[in-house]
Amino acid sequence: MLFNEALVSAAEIALRHLGHEGGDVVLVRDLYGKIRVVLPDDRADAADALGVELLTALGAHAYAPESAFLKEADVRAALDSAHVVGTSDTGARALLVDRLLTGTEWSAPPNTQATAKKRFTLFSMKGGVGRSTTASILAWHLARKGKHVLVLDLDLESPGVGTTLLGPSLPRLGIVDWFVEDALGQGDLVLPDMVATSDLGVGTGGKVTVVPCFGTDTGDYLPKLGRAYLERGPTGREPWPDRLKRLVAALEERENPDVVLLDSRTGLHDTSASLMLAMGADTLMFAVDSRQTWTAYQFLFEHWHNHPHVREFRHRLWVVGSMVPRQRIDEYFEGLRDHAHELFEGTLYDQPPTPGEGGDPGDTADVFHYPPTDEAGNHHPRPVLWDDGLVAFDPLSAWQEGPVTAAYTRLFEWFDQTFIDVPVLP
Repeated sequence: MLFNEALVSAAEIALRHLGHEGGDVVLVRDLYGKIRVVLPDDRADAADALGVELLTALGAHAYAPESAFLKEADVRAALDSAHVVGTSDTGARALLVDRLLTGTEWSAPPNTQATAKKRFTLFSMKGGVGRSTTASILAWHLARKGKHVLVLDLDLESPGVGTTLLGPSLPRLGIVDWFVEDALGQGDLVLPDMVATSDLGVGTGGKVTVVPCFGTDTGDYLPKLGRAYLERGPTGREPWPDRLKRLVAALEERENPDVVLLDSRTGLHDTSASLMLAMGADTLMFAVDSRQTWTAYQFLFEHWHNHPHVREFRHRLWVVGSMVPRQRIDEYFEGLRDHAHELFEGTLYDQPPTPGEGGDPGDTADVFHYPPTDEAGNHHPRPVLWDDGLVAFDPLSAWQEGPVTAAYTRLFEWFDQTFIDVPVLP
């Protein structure tokens, strides 16, 4: 029996032995893919038969009967990340707690606390789609509206937006320096020397400040990068997302920006998950209309479909159509839009509302669903048009407002209407 089959079989067996109406059965899958069952304190009578059946059915994915069970107290702290993997005819559910070496942050509870600043994460499944370029241009656009924009380059493995916005005018230190020093209780010593002002904001009426991955005095980058993801804070063990939240909050307090842009690492890395879930940010998800793009996003969205807190963050995910070609633009855009809708429709959107009695629409107040052509939908791509003038774009040495405006006007209009020019209610 293989990995996927083992989970299905374990859920069915555990529910048959332990499931009761309205109750939950908890499975724990370890780093090796082996599965244990949480045995309730009052169900010791089921242990012998259940342990033997699990070993017989799961083979290498099971433990010996005497090691097949955990106590409820062993997993209580991890239940927030558990998701449903099976149900019985009586309504009992099988929940899975997955012990992962990486990937745990994609299942973590989101940050639902209101933040003092507007935060935005820019994320893509693959590189070369204009994500970091968009971060630079969006910072310029917001500065022109009089905003103070703080940009963090958190693509630590492939630094880009920091040097793009600062050129040679880097600060002394960067983000990797903070993570290394913070683990030793010296993060506050680094903060004053890791922020620099970009010339891109000059003459705009606003300001663009940047926190790069590294600075002029960072020195050997790789040894620091290898320590940047330690789950250790000044007082001991601390999850990396919590460390990141402290860093961003400290920078916000120090710089007092209006908007914070977080340039994320590409792909399914835990740091990307932290930026999308732990920061309380709206996420701009970059997509081109290709099989590779939708297959990769499908993996993520199917995982989130079973996320116990999905309703708390799905409304903050927004599709950006990147590098939309100008030839046959309508045909391309419709394909991009329809594929994005298929992605949301099968995973994060609720079932479409049905008409009530007499043909009146049903109660849609709590229904998260948009039809394909609804421009308000989270799936509806906000296009960035392809423009030759933005190839090898260097905003500090060869700013070309014409190509920028032509490519980004529709994205700017949507962004402003949705997040910036929103009237404040009394």
